[in-house]
Amino acid sequence: MNAFVEGYELDAYWEAESFAVELDVYETHGGHASFERDRLRQEELKLCGIEMVRITGRRLDHEPRVVIERVGALLRQRRRQLALD
Repeated sequence: MNAFVEGYELDAYWEAESFAVELDVYETHGGHASFERDRLRQEELKLCGIEMVRITGRRLDHEPRVVIERVGALLRQRRRQLALD
């Protein structure tokens, strides 16, 4: 949690899988400048080989089990992708 990777702080990061989860909470990510920075950061991390998914704070609050299950499925998918490379 809160790992620094490629000069960016990531909310959650699995190093072996180069997989990150970013929590998007409107109160901290709600402006135009923040929106643009977040997209640029995701693009730069992708260029470094890091797969990132974004989870909204609202989804995490309203359906935490679904979010956790989906993140687990995405992490398993990432592991399979890396095994094929």
